[in-house]
Amino acid sequence: MILRPRPRHRRYAILADGWFANRHAKTAHGLIRYGRDEVVCVVDSTLAGRRILEVMPHLERDAPIVGSVEEALKLGPTSILVGLAPAGGRLPEEWVRSLRTASDAGLEIVSGLHERLAPRFPGRPVWDVREPPQEIPLFSGEAFRVEPKVVLTVGTDSAIGKMTATLELERAARRAGLRAEFAATGQTGVVIAGWGVCVDAVVADFAAGAAERLVLEAARSSPDLILVEGQGALGHPAYSGVTLSLLHGSCPDCLVLCAAPGGEAFAGVPRPSPARAARLYEEVAALVKPAPVVAVSLNTAGMTDKEAAAFAAAVSDETGLPAADPFRTSAGPILEAVLEAPKTRPRVA
Repeated sequence: MILRPRPRHRRYAILADGWFANRHAKTAHGLIRYGRDEVVCVVDSTLAGRRILEVMPHLERDAPIVGSVEEALKLGPTSILVGLAPAGGRLPEEWVRSLRTASDAGLEIVSGLHERLAPRFPGRPVWDVREPPQEIPLFSGEAFRVEPKVVLTVGTDSAIGKMTATLELERAARRAGLRAEFAATGQTGVVIAGWGVCVDAVVADFAAGAAERLVLEAARSSPDLILVEGQGALGHPAYSGVTLSLLHGSCPDCLVLCAAPGGEAFAGVPRPSPARAARLYEEVAALVKPAPVVAVSLNTAGMTDKEAAAFAAAVSDETGLPAADPFRTSAGPILEAVLEAPKTRPRVA
């Protein structure tokens, strides 16, 4: 089973036509802000002639926005990334025609959709990011014995900022001179890191084993921290299964809870409060291995600085834990709490 293929440097054109400024273009946004590969352009005919930082200044990296794949080809990309993550994971048909133009020009297609694109482009280079590796084993307990501290992000809801929190924590760790390994478990994270497993595409019985293999692979480089990207939420009925697999399979030593202001997780099901969510995650984790929630990472998008500060103070008072929005301010308080947390041992009968 190959989890971490030989490193390959890619020059990306990102296909996000009509969607680049939309939150559903999270794969595009994630690669631009956090990825190590070069981004030569974004393809979006509705924003052609502008630049990334004009439209999305928080993404930190700049490149031109062009109106077509033909224009993108002039900039010398090696790969074209499907930058959209639509509900259900299916690709708009007009985008298939754009990808065919890119493929005919020799570009690799990179896609994190549930729909596999390799069958549409037989004999052409396609990286279907969600295609899981073969021969994933069942959970074995081997991850109980890894030496680096393992940190897992969890949430009060799905799509609440677990990947962002994990990557901002990685940045903070590296700035502090620590060696941190990001273990990617979702399509955008895998594109950013260049390796990982989309755990939601693994057969259910083997999902915990996939999480364990990710931790074991990350541990091979002897980092100070292994930062596991969380998925779903225990309180979200559609995605709680993958959350539980990661919670037990990655054998974390501590958890970082990701939270946002109230609302519904799904069809009238309310999000649990941060304090309740923290208790639930700790109780469920402790069935296998204790893993305390040590900090709360907040998603304060849409708030003013004053509102965000008040929300952080309220969550910190409620939970008794440091709370910060690592995107708006700093992941420093979260990193400090992670570093202070001890390694834990599995539950023994």
